[in-house]
Parts: sequence; C-alpha cells; structure tokens
Amino acid sequence: MFIIGDILMFITTSLVFSITCLCVLLHIRSRDDFSRRFLSVLVPLCLQMCLTMLVTYINRVYPKEVLQATVYNIFTLWITILSILLTTVLLMMFSRYLITLLPATAAQRRIGQIIIYAIMATFLFLSLFLIIGKSDGNWITALNMTFSYHFFSGSMLMVILGATSLFFIKKATSWEQKSLLKGIAYSFLPLLITLPLDIIFFRNHTFKLAYVNFSILVVHLYNFINRHYFRQYEMPDPKLSVPLLQDSLGLSPREMEIVALLLEGKTNKEIGEQLFISSNTVKTHVKNIYGKLNISNRIQLYAKLGSSTL
Repeated sequence: MFIIGDILMFITTSLVFSITCLCVLLHIRSRDDFSRRFLSVLVPLCLQMCLTMLVTYINRVYPKEVLQATVYNIFTLWITILSILLTTVLLMMFSRYLITLLPATAAQRRIGQIIIYAIMATFLFLSLFLIIGKSDGNWITALNMTFSYHFFSGSMLMVILGATSLFFIKKATSWEQKSLLKGIAYSFLPLLITLPLDIIFFRNHTFKLAYVNFSILVVHLYNFINRHYFRQYEMPDPKLSVPLLQDSLGLSPREMEIVALLLEGKTNKEIGEQLFISSNTVKTHVKNIYGKLNISNRIQLYAKLGSSTL
C-alpha cells in the first residue's frame, strides 16, 4: 500500500500543481472572476499537497540523527501549524466559493458566510488544541497526527458541500453555475466511500484518497476552463463588433482599422507594414485602444468585442 500511496500522491500532486499554474497564467491574461475564484481554491490545495509530499520524503531521506535533532523538532512544529492553517483556509475558501455559486439572495449569502466563518474558526481552534495538546510537546508526534488525521477529518466537511451542491443543481440559472455545482457534488459525495477506505488502507500513510476527490474536481475545473474560455474569448466577427465599439466607446477610424487587424491575429510589426506606419506608432494606438476599452490584452479584447456583438 505504501507504493500505491506514493504513486497516487505523486500523480495527484503533479496534476493539481500543473492545473494551478495554468490557472495562474489564465488569470494574468484575463483578470476575470472565474480564474480568480478558482485560484482562491487551487492555491491552498496545491500548497497543502506539496507540503504533504515534502514531509513524506523528508522522513525517508534524512537519517535518524537529523530527524531527532532539535532543529528538526522546531521545523516540525512550524510545518504542523502551517498544515493546519492551509487545511482550514482550503476548507473555508471552498465553502465561500460554493456560496457564490448557489442561486441565493445577497442576504442568504451573507448568513452563509457568517456560518462558514464560525465553523472554520471552531475547526481551527479545535485542531490546534487537540493536536498540540495531545502531542504533549513532542512536535514530531504532532506532525504525524496532523498529516495522518487532520486533512482526513477536515475532508468530511466536503461531503456536506457536495450534498448542498447536489440539492441546488436543479435551481441553477446558467450552464456555468450548473456545471460547477455538478463538479463539486460528483467530486465530494464519493468521500462517503473513500473516507472508510482511507481508514482501512492509508491510515499510516500521509497520502489520503481524499486527495483523489480533490483532484477530480480540479480536472473538472480544467475542463470547465477550456469550455468557458472557448465560448467567451472566441474571436468575434469584426464587421459586427467594430462599428458597435466606434459608436459606444469612441474609437477613431484608425483605431478601428487596428482593432480589425488585431482580430486577424496580426502582430504589431505586421499591422505597421500593412498600414504603412511604424511599430512604435502601432504600439501607441494599441495602448490607446486598450485604455478606452479598459482592457490590457487581446484575450480581454475578444471578450469585449464578443459581449458588444451580443
């Protein structure tokens, strides 16, 4: 089981890390709410899984003399606290993210967030009290308890989130909302099966099958991202959208020409050659266009033109 646990830990951690990096790049380019909300969940999950892998292999690589030293004991204390905080933040951000997806009123969302904050504060306090208290000053024991049971016990909250998502799927008002609620429900309701399996097969391993459930959701988010960005940022028809922009946002005829060429995928140099102007002049026009449209790159330009066309 240790070999299986190691393989699964490597696969799930690599998967979450790579999709998190992809989402970071998308957010840098698009600056939209979808990528920002995904990162609020993916970043703490990625850090927690990388921390789990680090602790697993430190215990196997270093000799016993190092692992029994005072420096390592202090190190385990800080890693224990960091892991507890990351798990708490992860659960809180997932809960908040679910609340934003639910078809509820603003008042209901505020009440839900207050309840989540109260639950997470209690979870954090009890985690620190029980783990540090039961370790009796032995921080290596605290570390082992944290990675063996803390994330496992916190994952049980995700079953509640999965059931909540399943209940609200039929009330979803858009395909985005419905798709994301389905992803949460189908990812975390199987925890009812994987949690007992964790107790039986992975009790003494830092890897837990709960990570597989999180990875399933991450893959679902990746598929959603592909579909969402294909729909939102597909290149619009310049003949339809550019005149609309001229009327509503005051683009000059020259700026309209440059926008049309940008939509064709031409570089600044190619645009300059076609319009018989320098690349620096093109850069100035592009900067002015982006300023008028309140955007910063071509992906956002496609989104702006698409929404104007609609």
